[in-house]
Amino acid sequence: MKIMNRLFALLMALMLCCGAAMAETTVSADDVMVTVNGTAITRGEYEEYLVTVNNFYANEGYDVTNEINAAAIKEITLMTLVQYALMDQKMAELGVALTDEEKADAAQQAREAWETDVNNGLAYYGATDETSEEQKAALLVQVLAELEAMGYTEQRYIDDAIVNAGYIKLEQEMMKDVVVTDDEVIALYNELVAADEVAYGNDAYAYEMQQQMNQFALMYGYMDYYTDMYYFPNGYRRVTHILLSVDETLLTAYSDLQAAYEEQQSALEEGAEVTEELITAENVEEARLAIIASVQPTIDEINQKLAEGASFAELIPLYTTDPGMGTPERIAEGYEVHMDSINWVTEFRDAAFTVDNPGDVTAPVVTEHGVHILQYVEDIPGGPVELTDDLMELLRVTLLEPAQTAALNETMSQWMNDAELVFSEEARSFVTYMQSGAEEAAE
Repeated sequence: MKIMNRLFALLMALMLCCGAAMAETTVSADDVMVTVNGTAITRGEYEEYLVTVNNFYANEGYDVTNEINAAAIKEITLMTLVQYALMDQKMAELGVALTDEEKADAAQQAREAWETDVNNGLAYYGATDETSEEQKAALLVQVLAELEAMGYTEQRYIDDAIVNAGYIKLEQEMMKDVVVTDDEVIALYNELVAADEVAYGNDAYAYEMQQQMNQFALMYGYMDYYTDMYYFPNGYRRVTHILLSVDETLLTAYSDLQAAYEEQQSALEEGAEVTEELITAENVEEARLAIIASVQPTIDEINQKLAEGASFAELIPLYTTDPGMGTPERIAEGYEVHMDSINWVTEFRDAAFTVDNPGDVTAPVVTEHGVHILQYVEDIPGGPVELTDDLMELLRVTLLEPAQTAALNETMSQWMNDAELVFSEEARSFVTYMQSGAEEAAE
């Protein structure tokens, strides 16, 4: 059993769509399926590896009993062994070999992987911290027997890990000349910026929806849904605020009154009859003013200090109850607010645009969180995100991986084209992927 690395996993995925039926014949494990530059791959080696490949695709959810899939897997198995043989030959030719330290590292990683898989097997069969040692021993025998039946032992893990580490080192040799230039990185950056300018340049709603999707992806680990953004929309201003806590009874009464008023107004607009006592806008305003009045002494104190020359920023930590304004760094950063923002409650968002000049402080505004006093700090220019050194390196990696994969595939294709491959008649009966120039002589 060999462990598939990146190159061969890709090859398998690409080849799964093809395949042909294998001729049934009586054979020996010593029969040669194919020779690769004179190196024989026997039926025994092929059948052993076929078990591994079948397990791989079964675990990926493929129906390995399906006739087309089964035929494709047979072909994949043999052609992957051909490539392994070529890599073994190239390692010797190029002088690529593991150091003792690299072998020891690979072996240690294999031992850790084996221990993890065995423990997972024990957990699968119900072993817990409360399970007796005698019960665990019995379960361990069962787990080890099942792993061995699939061809897995700790020593096999170690052997395969060392072999695979050698292949990885060869891959590194194959990719060593692959570089991504600064010009290529800048070209990708410009392409990403241009696309995001179209998507977000004048659309704060789309920008903030993607922000929310990214936060969701980070929170729950769904990184396939995470999208880097390279353009900041126009029309944002930076805002800081002081949040004053309000008596919960007053705040709930106001919220309930406002909700009931909006519901009644909606019903009236639709022509429906409202049977309960009508709530007026004046009633809602009185409830709002009651909340303001409950914290008016604090508001007056803040205004007095501002009038005496205190900066709004230095008053924030003295009065706010918003943890988002809890450090000097967070205060300096502030909140990014747009007229079309969906990240903030409506009253807070709208209040941010009731003043016209940077430095202006708003009148108190009531939201579901309490009473806010906002300061308009500055406008935030829209435009591309800065191409920092860190971003340069991230984009370089983005370009490097497909370039390395292309180099691997190109090199392997060349090795395959240059190789002398001699297939047995049986192998030719189910191998459809035949390299140009390969010798098709039967045994």
